[in-house]
Amino acid sequence: MQQNEAFLALEKSRLETLESYQIMDSPPEAAFDRMTRLAADVFEVPMASISFVDDKRQWSKSAIGLESLEAARDISFSSHIVESREALIVEDLLSDERFAENPFVTGHPYVKFYAGCPLLAPNGMVLGALWIGDHAVRRQPFGDRLEQLRCMADIVMSELELRREMQQRKAAQRYAAEARTELEMALALSGTASWKLNLSTQEVRWGGDYHRVWGKDADQTLLMAEDVFARIHPEDRQRIRNSIEHNNRTENRGFLETFRIVMPSGETRWILGRGDFLHSNGADVVTGINYDITDAVNQADQQKLHTRELHHRLRNLFATLQSIMMLTRNSATSIDDYIERINGRLGALNRTQQILLDSDFITGSFAALVSDLCSIYPRMIWAGPDIRLPENAMVSISLVLNELATNAAKYGALSHEHGFVKITWTINDDDQPPSVSLTWKERGGPAIQGPPTQWGFGTSLIRHSITRNLRGKITKDWQEEGMICSINFPIP
Repeated sequence: MQQNEAFLALEKSRLETLESYQIMDSPPEAAFDRMTRLAADVFEVPMASISFVDDKRQWSKSAIGLESLEAARDISFSSHIVESREALIVEDLLSDERFAENPFVTGHPYVKFYAGCPLLAPNGMVLGALWIGDHAVRRQPFGDRLEQLRCMADIVMSELELRREMQQRKAAQRYAAEARTELEMALALSGTASWKLNLSTQEVRWGGDYHRVWGKDADQTLLMAEDVFARIHPEDRQRIRNSIEHNNRTENRGFLETFRIVMPSGETRWILGRGDFLHSNGADVVTGINYDITDAVNQADQQKLHTRELHHRLRNLFATLQSIMMLTRNSATSIDDYIERINGRLGALNRTQQILLDSDFITGSFAALVSDLCSIYPRMIWAGPDIRLPENAMVSISLVLNELATNAAKYGALSHEHGFVKITWTINDDDQPPSVSLTWKERGGPAIQGPPTQWGFGTSLIRHSITRNLRGKITKDWQEEGMICSINFPIP
């Protein structure tokens, strides 16, 4: 009984978390579609899906190879992941008594192989799964590729978090705007101008803080409607005239408008206007308030630019992922070599994105990036001042350090139990622009006879990242006691 109550409480919390993302039955989005295409390409399968599970059904936000985006929860594969909170790999569904009679196995789309990883929310709730499937049984064990699929699931969850954050910001802005409007109508506080327009005589009377909104000369030069309209921006003038005079006179209703005014100094201000039509003492009048919203409009414009920048950076990230997948596959010497290298590179990208997400997704801490790498590889130490780098620079330097660490673990100092790597950097403030000088020094490994005779994709990736992406320089000194790599690049 207690176990059942605990399950119901956990399920209630999980469903509330899922609801907070407002993802179920939402329209397609390019970021999620790119991930399912990427998963299908990387694992060479005809089916891939980002699926979410509520109390009754499984629904796919994005899917490849499926005719329907929805299925009952009791026959969905992803529900097993939700309940177990662990990845699920079934290399032969027909041989598994849990799924042998499942209609998706015996009927369309005839799934014979399934692998999925949980979509884990920050509060620990499993919302669904990123999964792949095949019409054929997989004879080779899939477990050694599970980490790749888990990294992709983490990226999907990061995109979901970013999506929710943007929705919350929009909702907060909407609620703030509504609260501000109600407050402006209730009280004539400082910063709010009140006015009354006599529609018969066209006279205007001012009150409140009209000096701040319309200018210090408002009570002297803006005494007639034509004078007020003349100060309104030409592109907004006729719309405001119609809203005040025509609509109110004929329909007897209030108005709410935003418009621009041009001050005698040439300054342009954004104004929020709200008013009501009244019949008072035998005269038709419009009375209302104005509020200067110039700062709010400017902030909204900045927010739009910030949102577009985030979308741009996400597109760059997925383009980088696709490029790395393709080039690593072309340069790999075996499947095991491909898996090992792609895991390292995807892991580096994932760690970089997490560092960016922990701040503002636009810039990240370089020291945090190096510290994170050193926590993965043993016998690596670092020293240097922290600097904030933009997203593209963080991704480039992360890939470079990951390649150096991978090579050191395979062939260099980290391949020997007494070997170590020291990473140091300084900031050159005298350079224009200021630059970073980084030294990668390996010691205690096997003796080096000279530089390698063959170069792989990793070397090309390092050089391309430094010279083209970061516009810097890189040199390697193959000393007998260990390789020293020197990197210099301008701070973006």
